[in-house]
Amino acid sequence: MLIRQLLVSAGLILSTSLPLQAAETLDFGDGLYAFQHAGQQSLFLVGEDRVIATDPLSAVAARDYKAAIRAVTDKPITHVAYTSSFFNRVPGGAVLAGPDAEFVAQANCKTNLEATPHPDAVLPTQTYTDQMTLDAGGASLSLHYFGQSYGTCLSVMIFKPANVMWVHGLVTPPAASVPADPTLANFYLHNLVQFFVYVEELAAAEGVEQVAGSVVVDSAESLAPVGLITEQRVFWDTLLRIVEAEYNKGTPAQFIPERADMTALEDYAGYDPQHIGTMMRRIYSLYRIGR
Repeated sequence: MLIRQLLVSAGLILSTSLPLQAAETLDFGDGLYAFQHAGQQSLFLVGEDRVIATDPLSAVAARDYKAAIRAVTDKPITHVAYTSSFFNRVPGGAVLAGPDAEFVAQANCKTNLEATPHPDAVLPTQTYTDQMTLDAGGASLSLHYFGQSYGTCLSVMIFKPANVMWVHGLVTPPAASVPADPTLANFYLHNLVQFFVYVEELAAAEGVEQVAGSVVVDSAESLAPVGLITEQRVFWDTLLRIVEAEYNKGTPAQFIPERADMTALEDYAGYDPQHIGTMMRRIYSLYRIGR
């Protein structure tokens, strides 16, 4: 069961509530919809005169994604906003939206995709540095960048008037959880807790009520109260402090998992001592080299 839960969290398989390769559309209200495909989720916003889509996922998924949008509205897809530059999120834009759409991302995403292109990914045609808002007519999508966190160009997105925030890769409803990849390959640990603090402050300032993720654990619980952001930040803060305390004691990296008290982490979804142990040895490097 634990292995399956970790694979679900990684987006490699679906939860038991969805069959493999199933596509589903959820109505979050106020013009905001979720498109779910093979365990991954993207959001699209229907305004008065246009549609703003997000991550196409893949050329295969994009066909179903476009059909899902067309089942809701015939309004044109004018923008596709990328949460990141990851290859499991950005390919398929030409299939989804066609050549006339604007593709929007944080500036570092364009740099990443220029340096390491994907044949099915459309390069961003509009970029921003810190913040950008896309108007859909009576509805809007704002994108916010708070530095390296999950990758180097993660956009935190807020959809209005639904008051839903989307934090790709770092927050996964319904519960705060241990990340699926214990190597933490995409995580920039030196900025992670501060990133969450910035996101919490933004959510409070913007009146955000709910948060969405990118992985489908249970399609019936694709949204969670905004407090989940704080709960996930507490997980990271707790884990980092545990490792830092052992580092300051002079505990060698290989012995931290057996000497550290993991009691405070046991109730998080996906908890496994060996999994956490691998993460701890990776986190040790943060205190040894600073990044």
